[in-house]
Amino acid sequence: MKIPTLNPTVVDIGKAVFKSKSTHFDWIQNGTRAMIDLWMYNFARNVSDILDGNSVRLQSVFKNNSKSMKNHKPNNSAIVIGAGPSVYEKNHLETLADSNYKGVILCTERMLLPCLKSGITPKKFPQFFVLTIDPKAYTAKLYDDKILKKHGKGITAIMSTCTKHETIENCKKHGLNIFWFHPLIDDFRKQGSVNKIMNMMSKSDKNPNGFPGLQTGGNVGCFSWIFSWAVLGCSPVGLIGLNMGVDGNTPLEKTQHYDQVLNHFDNDKSKVAKRYRKVFNKDLGTESLLDPVFDFYREAFLDLVVRAPRWTRTINATEGGSLFGERIENMKFTDFLTLIKS
Repeated sequence: MKIPTLNPTVVDIGKAVFKSKSTHFDWIQNGTRAMIDLWMYNFARNVSDILDGNSVRLQSVFKNNSKSMKNHKPNNSAIVIGAGPSVYEKNHLETLADSNYKGVILCTERMLLPCLKSGITPKKFPQFFVLTIDPKAYTAKLYDDKILKKHGKGITAIMSTCTKHETIENCKKHGLNIFWFHPLIDDFRKQGSVNKIMNMMSKSDKNPNGFPGLQTGGNVGCFSWIFSWAVLGCSPVGLIGLNMGVDGNTPLEKTQHYDQVLNHFDNDKSKVAKRYRKVFNKDLGTESLLDPVFDFYREAFLDLVVRAPRWTRTINATEGGSLFGERIENMKFTDFLTLIKS
């Protein structure tokens, strides 16, 4: 049985993640295996909602064939809002809230409440999406605030079928419009694939083909970018708050995933240090320090950008961080907003 996808291209660009040559792939794979139980536990608790739920296929501008995507002519732009430090350092939320931007807002879950409280609301920006792929419990609190009572019904929530059930309950409580997808956990072409099993269990009278499987790139920022063009057909897509690393002068001990990496290498700091590296962005004149997690995410993101359809245009307006390379333009966020108007 083949898991349905929105478009063959969505799967094709994801093959690199399963065949990554990254020096950190072994470590990432171990982390993925450790998460399987949690993913399956969450999926099981969500089944009743899934069977009666809406598919992200309803949001797609494409027919289910590669020709439709290949010949697509985009007529809408999108902005992906990540939780990197630059989004605050550069006052990007305030800049966006004060703008007359008319395109799609794709808000990662950590940025939902900060966006709403900064004036980035579905009332001003009607094409307002929030996305979640993380199965952990902390996501529930990101969807539970009194401000959602006012804005929840105007928000489209794109949810992994492996999202924490309490997170889904909070979305329902505040009236968010939920659309489901399966994250590509494994290679569904292989026998015994978890994704094949999940898809079989999600079939219902409402969704006889189950839900589509989508590549996520391993993090919600990358997934939001994928969703922007692979489902919504948007281009150009601007990125803010997607630092994918920290300032180059940051001590290793202060980086986000240091404790995890240290534990993986049995507290051997010399081995840990070898897994960190720095990259220099010539366009911006900035240096970023990458831990193994961000390094892997960055490599996957850059590879996916290159593999995306030629009509996609990716503009990193983060004004910092490690995302630069082939088919990625770097510019100030204000310049991106000006570009969209022209």
